[in-house]
Amino acid sequence: MASIQNALNIARTGLQSQEALLAIKTQNIASQGVDAFKRQYLIMYDLPYVDYGSLGVNTSKSGSIDTTGIQIGTGVQAAAVYRVFSQGEAIQTGRSLDVMIDGDGFFLVNLPDGTTAYTRVGSFSRDQNNTLVMPKTGYTIQPGITLPSNTLKVSINQAGEVYAETSPGQETLVGQLQLATFFNPSGLKAMGDSLFVQTNASGQPDTGTPGTSQRGFLKQAYREGSNVNAVEEMTDLIKIEKVYEMLTKAVKTGDAMMNAVNGMGK
Repeated sequence: MASIQNALNIARTGLQSQEALLAIKTQNIASQGVDAFKRQYLIMYDLPYVDYGSLGVNTSKSGSIDTTGIQIGTGVQAAAVYRVFSQGEAIQTGRSLDVMIDGDGFFLVNLPDGTTAYTRVGSFSRDQNNTLVMPKTGYTIQPGITLPSNTLKVSINQAGEVYAETSPGQETLVGQLQLATFFNPSGLKAMGDSLFVQTNASGQPDTGTPGTSQRGFLKQAYREGSNVNAVEEMTDLIKIEKVYEMLTKAVKTGDAMMNAVNGMGK
């Protein structure tokens, strides 16, 4: 039968899983102010069970069987961390180079090694060459869009067409923003700086014009806020605290029982 040591191991796996859950929840709470951050949640599985062989075993010559048996668990484990890619809050900024994706899709970003990353953040800047780039990193947005040096105003429509006004009333089409979608965006690998890279789990990107093939539209002068629900996260923190306290109590109880058993042999 299950031992006290097994109970202590179960409690240990529970404590480790709650620690992982706490890290996920803390990341969500800390990221409430991060543009286009998508909240994460932890999936936990139970570990294999020890079957003591009585389930389905005949209990009499008449054919009756044990319908429940004895299966003792060995604990729990963190199995996966998912991102919820629901739409974040639309925050109006009035800034012409702020572009929000309203719907599905990611902007394409050139990395220094020549590969492509993907982001929901559309707070663009201009580099020394007047090319549209990501903030902080300075990575170029694909396809590279360079504004004329005498640009007075930038207009970006829902379909991602970028127009530069070089003189009053005179607009010129200077580029076309693209969006990429994935059949499993939760399979993208986060690399920091609000960037993701594709993996075998995410599948290949389906790239095209905003507003086509289930891609979202663009909204100029808006930023996308995070989709974190602060009330939900705080409620989950309280649950984690209570579960952690109960598991700690289980460890203390098991330890006391172990000491009692050891004392019987003296």
